[in-house]
Amino acid sequence: MSRGATRPVRCVLVMVGAFVPWLAAWAQAAPPIPAAAPAAPAYVDRVIENLPPEAPATDGGYEYNREGWPRFLRLETRLGTQPFDQARSTRIGYGIYGLLETPNHGTLSVDGTYAPRDSSGTLTLRQRAMPLEGGWLTSNELGVINTPGPEITRLPARIYLPSAILQGLSTEWENPQQGLQLQAATGEPGQLDFLPASGFRQLPGRRTTLGGQWRINASGAEPLSRQGWTAALKHEDARGVAELDNLQPGGSRVDANSTLLALRHEGAEHRIQGQLISTQASNLDGTRHGFWIDSEWEDGPRRHGVGAYRLEADLTWANLPLASDILGAYVRSNWRTRQWSAEGSVDWLDSISGRSSNGFFATGSARWRINRDHTLGAGGALRRFNGNAWSSFADWRFQNAWGTSGLRVELTDGDSQAASRALVWDQEWLVPQGWSLSTSLGTTRYGASANLPAETAWNAAASVAAPLTSRASLRGNLNTERSNAGPARHSLNVGANWRIDARWSLEGNYNRSTGRSRTNASLDPLAPVGLVLADNDRSFYAVLRYEFEAGSRDVPLGGKGTEGGGRIEGTVYFDANRSGTQEASETGVPNVTVFLDNRYAVRTDSQGRFEFPFVASGARTVSVRGDTLPLPWNVVDQGQARVDVRLRESVTLTIPVQRNE
Repeated sequence: MSRGATRPVRCVLVMVGAFVPWLAAWAQAAPPIPAAAPAAPAYVDRVIENLPPEAPATDGGYEYNREGWPRFLRLETRLGTQPFDQARSTRIGYGIYGLLETPNHGTLSVDGTYAPRDSSGTLTLRQRAMPLEGGWLTSNELGVINTPGPEITRLPARIYLPSAILQGLSTEWENPQQGLQLQAATGEPGQLDFLPASGFRQLPGRRTTLGGQWRINASGAEPLSRQGWTAALKHEDARGVAELDNLQPGGSRVDANSTLLALRHEGAEHRIQGQLISTQASNLDGTRHGFWIDSEWEDGPRRHGVGAYRLEADLTWANLPLASDILGAYVRSNWRTRQWSAEGSVDWLDSISGRSSNGFFATGSARWRINRDHTLGAGGALRRFNGNAWSSFADWRFQNAWGTSGLRVELTDGDSQAASRALVWDQEWLVPQGWSLSTSLGTTRYGASANLPAETAWNAAASVAAPLTSRASLRGNLNTERSNAGPARHSLNVGANWRIDARWSLEGNYNRSTGRSRTNASLDPLAPVGLVLADNDRSFYAVLRYEFEAGSRDVPLGGKGTEGGGRIEGTVYFDANRSGTQEASETGVPNVTVFLDNRYAVRTDSQGRFEFPFVASGARTVSVRGDTLPLPWNVVDQGQARVDVRLRESVTLTIPVQRNE
């Protein structure tokens, strides 16, 4: 066997070898901390205002085992129907999530599901940040994975690279002191289903990705800093894949490959990055090229940016959709203070092939906090390229005796979409602690389009979360829309959770939707075709869950010796009105990868929810990368949320994703 052919085998052997001590840890008693390590002093709770004392060693008859490495295990039995399954056949499925923090092999985790009826399911084994000689850290994944990429290629830019979900393996080697990062992945592309099995629907072909990054002159610099020059290279090869990775039967198969070269310079107050792409495909003649440059600098409370791009016709990323046949330049600026913020951008555009005359795309928005109780906002977008279209909004949010109210007006019009006029009232109601209740009520006037008549629709939505008892809670979302020129559209999602004891819990969920709401496409000429939702669905699931937690909390996720820990849970949601607040009518984003401190990863469920159950106390960073989101949605700012985790407390947060209007 050749030397090059042995590399994937070595990666698998390294990963399997790393999981051996984990399996031994669960099969035997919890492994003791190596004798060579000095014993950490016992943690003694201090009395701090508003911080409850440490929980007793026993909880509900279960004694907490403080010996050995920190570990967490969740086992689930699931019963339900698959969303958008017209047969609505009931399936039983099983799930497992386990985590073990080790001092010498990094963090080991398993995340899997299985439905015996149709032998569908997923399995992901992760090994994160295993220390090696010379300051290297290695991370490996096996199973259903997201394709990796050099860090600077994942940063927000005017042009975003798409990413595939693979059933395969990946490896990443990083040396922070030397500024080096190497990645490789290979596998079969596919799409993820939802509960009860969260199965993987395989697509034709195979994808292989190689990448590397070098932070030039990194010696002596802060390991986590990106300042200075950084160069990156990424190559992806797709063999026998379906055209644009769709599931249409009988479609043609394509061989394609793409290479990306990136160069970045970052200073204390400025950043500039250039990227060059080259693509070849069996269904095209010749090679397609593209480039884009993004620069940004800060001036006190102001941040400005300029850039340019040129993307040839039929350009893709290894047969994944990418903006093409367009060249342009842009300027943008935003200004933020404690009382108000304003931002705007202008793109000057032209078509390379001549399919459209030159034009522009402009966006702008502003928000002014008048005082503690009142906030005004307004914004709009205008496109004069490949057709004309515009949209605008204005909103007023204010505090009152009932809670927080919001009045919003939205107007849209354009050549390729029907005109619409909407007036919406949002209300976050003042309710007892532990409850949440928000409602939306509005009316929309749609103009006639090529396929649909003019109509007036009334829409209402409600979202509620309520504690039924100290151990049981209920949550639900209801959306309804009635039109004077067509069938009504409704959606209902109701869920309940019952914490039986410290380790056992029961969860249920019911989903029902009929019809499809009329939506306007993004005005951004660089946005690919968006997500298309099915018309009707009816599904349910019930989950019986067992959770086990043990170990000395000396090494919780991202932690240091003698630290305690808590929990982070939250929701990633579609911020359709760009308000930064999840309204009753805005739903969660399923199957999105969420990262903790850019090292640990989980996927959101069908409601956009995620959880890190075993997190070190202190300042932590939760982030969502744009390449794991459905197009044309993208992260807001850097897609990050910084939270402070306290001992034995749960932190709840919401992360919005938006699309360019």
